[in-house]
Amino acid sequence: MAFMDKAIEFVFFDIGGTLGERNASTGEFVSFPSSQRLLAAVAGEVGLRIGVITSLGPLNNSQGLALLEQAGLGRFLDPRGFVSEHDTNGVAKPDPAIYRFAAQKVSVPIEKCLYVGENLIEVIGAIAAGMHAVLKPSPPGRDLPV
Repeated sequence: MAFMDKAIEFVFFDIGGTLGERNASTGEFVSFPSSQRLLAAVAGEVGLRIGVITSLGPLNNSQGLALLEQAGLGRFLDPRGFVSEHDTNGVAKPDPAIYRFAAQKVSVPIEKCLYVGENLIEVIGAIAAGMHAVLKPSPPGRDLPV
């Protein structure tokens, strides 16, 4: 059997609006009900490594990772696959440089990476960097107050 290169080897997700939302009063990250199943399928069934490209604002990377751990999503992440603007001297999405940095950090050619996010401008930034990208619609009603 001949070995076939995978077209995609690494999938980066956005966090807020794509995998879940932060509770404004508690600061806790609450994942969407489908997020754990999605990440489990991408990692387990499809066999791809998973990371995150996100903007954390005042939070540092350790705090961002802790939020994902508390939501039960951290176990799916490649240890080198967490990237924020703190890793790139403030360069944030949609600047193509952050997507290129993320691919280099996980040692995967950018054309073998996929970015999944709910923000069209960020998806366009990933494509401009040479990464594959898809727009993931947010669950209906996510902008309605609870």
